[in-house]
Amino acid sequence: MKRRKQYTTEFKRESVQYLISSGKSQNMVCQELGLPNGILGRWKKELDQNQTENGSLQDVRDKRIQELEREVQNLKQQRDILKKAMGITLSP
Repeated sequence: MKRRKQYTTEFKRESVQYLISSGKSQNMVCQELGLPNGILGRWKKELDQNQTENGSLQDVRDKRIQELEREVQNLKQQRDILKKAMGITLSP
């Protein structure tokens, strides 16, 4: 008899976050990750119902959005600095 595969809570959380952020269907994401169809819906429901150690799934999403916004801001600043540096070196 075949044993069911066990997945860590972190893997479940990351898979659900990928599902949400990708905009793809559950079946498509399941296929990409090699998961049985329908399991992501169940994991999403479980994560929404249960509080994680870092807060609710929405809190995790909000925190990730803030991190990404900070990273975008840093990259924009770096880009602007590089543009100015290139302008200085290219000036006659």
